[in-house]
Amino acid sequence: MKKLITILSLAVVGFAFAQEQEPTFTVSGSIDAYFRTNLTSSNDGGVNTILGEQGDFSAFNNDSGFSLGMANVNFSYMGEKVGFVADLAMGQRANEYNGEGSIVNEAYMYWNVSDKVRLQMGRFNSWMNPNEELSAAKNFHYSMSHMFSFSARNFNGITAAFDLGNDWGLGLGLMNPVNVIEGNQNASGAYSIAAGFWKGKSGISFASSKETSYIDFNTAFDVSESFSVALNAHIADFKVGGDAYQTIPLGGGVYLHEGFKSISAYPQYKTSDNLSWGMRLEYMMFDMGAFYVEDGLNVFSPTLTANYTVGALTIKPELRLDAASEDVFFDNDGAAAGGLTAFNLAAVYSF
Repeated sequence: MKKLITILSLAVVGFAFAQEQEPTFTVSGSIDAYFRTNLTSSNDGGVNTILGEQGDFSAFNNDSGFSLGMANVNFSYMGEKVGFVADLAMGQRANEYNGEGSIVNEAYMYWNVSDKVRLQMGRFNSWMNPNEELSAAKNFHYSMSHMFSFSARNFNGITAAFDLGNDWGLGLGLMNPVNVIEGNQNASGAYSIAAGFWKGKSGISFASSKETSYIDFNTAFDVSESFSVALNAHIADFKVGGDAYQTIPLGGGVYLHEGFKSISAYPQYKTSDNLSWGMRLEYMMFDMGAFYVEDGLNVFSPTLTANYTVGALTIKPELRLDAASEDVFFDNDGAAAGGLTAFNLAAVYSF
């Protein structure tokens, strides 16, 4: 199972150090599209939460009806000592993640100083085998967790990874503040520092800048050949006035000021060579002042997804429920409601 440590700002954990004798150039990628319908809220294009068109608070697939996800092409040149990765992405999913008109998702270079030390510099996402990534082909679920939608997603800086032996590793880094990906002029000269430790499939990491900090724990284990579980706990603290550094908008010029805590479980069960079932059980605790709710907001979001593969094509039917502690959603009649249920049907082709 590919889901391990979600580092958030910089620790270089989980990298496999290059072993090949000759450099290899590869091209890979994916294309995805989806259909969505709200089962308990309007599908006429109107708002269904107090945040307006933010939808169910999750990123990338809030539009009802049929929609393009993203076309993603990854170029990599992997040498024994040095190499690079250039990840290009276009479409609605990429625009919402990286900004309208930007086709560069990731672009970074590495240098294996020795078989125990690796340096990396450039722009990258949650690059340490996270539970969720931008590419739909790398995720089991099609919709995204609240943690992914509102936390650290883009990084720009330099990192170092150290193989300590016996499956132990250490990552260190210096970057722009989290999600500041084009220079550092918007952050008044502040930088992020981060570090992480891992052993096997378990790890803990932190990232901190002038006004924001993130702590993340991630682990995964196999119960049997067909049943596996991943666990993730995450804390984000934006502090008062931290919205200058936490750059994920919530609609209408509003930012999540004080942070959140998230606990998630990802059980998966494989029933055949072509069919697997998975749940994402996330409990999200937004701190005071979030979403115009004075005393904070808690949201429980069970998501049931199936993955059916036909060659390189994966079909993902998905049922998602968001149940909130406050009436932050709207029902079919436009009245305030405490929950939203939606159905997604996604198709993802990988090459």
